[in-house]
Amino acid sequence: MHLCIDNVTVKYGSTVAVQDANLVLGAGVHALLGPNGAGKSSLLEVIATLRKPSSGSFRFTDNDPDSANRNDYTGMDLRHILGYLPQENLPKSRFTVREHLAYMCWLKQIPDGNVSAEVDRLINLTELSDKADATIGSLSGGMRRRVGIASALVGSPRLLILDEASAGLDMAQRDSLRRIVATVAQDAVVLTSTHIVEDIIDIADTLTVMSRGAFMFSGGWDEFCHTRQLPELKAQYLDLVGER
Repeated sequence: MHLCIDNVTVKYGSTVAVQDANLVLGAGVHALLGPNGAGKSSLLEVIATLRKPSSGSFRFTDNDPDSANRNDYTGMDLRHILGYLPQENLPKSRFTVREHLAYMCWLKQIPDGNVSAEVDRLINLTELSDKADATIGSLSGGMRRRVGIASALVGSPRLLILDEASAGLDMAQRDSLRRIVATVAQDAVVLTSTHIVEDIIDIADTLTVMSRGAFMFSGGWDEFCHTRQLPELKAQYLDLVGER
């Protein structure tokens, strides 16, 4: 399986948020790293089919992206295999966690007979068992973020888009998130954005650094830096985005 992004540009009036983005990503975890305002969310919204690109295209394919017999998913078809966590946190509501996830299953057209088992799976996967019957409105911001992550995982998506997934999470919750993402990525393409290097150092297979709408680097960790030590990685990142 592959996500193919071909010359995607996103503009807001005369402002260019994303300029000629090109990526081919296979199964695994792929990090999109960049400062606030780099264009990460704009690109992810396009892939999540929430925004049309100003130019360019993207597709998800089950097999070799260059095969003449490939099976492509684009546009609305992509939503059947897509999971998306937006940058904004889940709003407070009177739904319980279990009710919210059941509603998300309905939106994703999970068969009625499978909803209960799917909700239980998501609650266990995201370690929400002790909050399953609590209302969304009673949860802390970090716990609501975890419910949002569970919502994105409904139906075991083959393409998972996470926008600043660790926002509002404490250290233990960040560790839990990394475990969840590593598990999901065994059978999916996961694209996760962040501006925090330590969030992705242990789980990302590839790294794309973005600044002012452009890709400054895209490749493996060994290509990015001669070491996996955090201080050197941070320094290399800050040099690339011009913040040091």
